[in-house]
Amino acid sequence: MNYYSYVLYNQEHHRFYYGFCMDLKKAVQAHNQGKVELTANYSNWVILYDEGFHSKQEAIRRSRFYRSVAGQRYLKNILNY
Repeated sequence: MNYYSYVLYNQEHHRFYYGFCMDLKKAVQAHNQGKVELTANYSNWVILYDEGFHSKQEAIRRSRFYRSVAGQRYLKNILNY
């Protein structure tokens, strides 16, 4: 898998972030180090869910799906939260 679609969670502030990347470990580090503008005000992000894809477009599509109502239902169902 070359690309990842992921969901990060910040338990302290009960916030979610949905994104895609090529290197999941580096992406999480960037979020926790304040290098990503949308998550810079929060730290301690953990990976709640991730999926691997062969193309960037597939990863982007899935990341957008997570933000939708159907995507929220899907995540709640598989993660039991």
